[in-house]
Amino acid sequence: MRYSIGELARRTGLTIKAVRFYSDRGLVPPSGRNTAGQRRYDDAALARLGLVRTLRELGLDLATIRRITDGEVEIADIAARHAAALEAEIRVLRLRQAVLTAIAGRGSTTEETRLVHELAQLSEVERQHLIGEFLAEALGDRPGLAGSPGR
Repeated sequence: MRYSIGELARRTGLTIKAVRFYSDRGLVPPSGRNTAGQRRYDDAALARLGLVRTLRELGLDLATIRRITDGEVEIADIAARHAAALEAEIRVLRLRQAVLTAIAGRGSTTEETRLVHELAQLSEVERQHLIGEFLAEALGDRPGLAGSPGR
């Protein structure tokens, strides 16, 4: 079956402008033209446009989508990399949320806000070291204390 840009847009839920954009970029090339010179698309183009839309909604850039549609890379490999990147972003967002929640809950001052943010940026090893130093300074090296030998 042959589809016009308008029909392709209706079937995919995209705007005509978006279909034309993807077509002009070569992501969804027309399969031909009618006698008036208007682009026509086949079922393969419809499926490809659906994939392009899905990948865009998942946050992939056009260059990556082109590599997928051109068969240069496997979609599973790209998906795994993007999932890992999203996991890192989620960790950062959760940390920000925790810091902001703590600041809001305490009614923190500007200085406390800066300190909480700095503490949140420390790695787990740095936090444990800082806590160990604090306990050693505050309580001394007494047997039976957390982190001391003999416990």
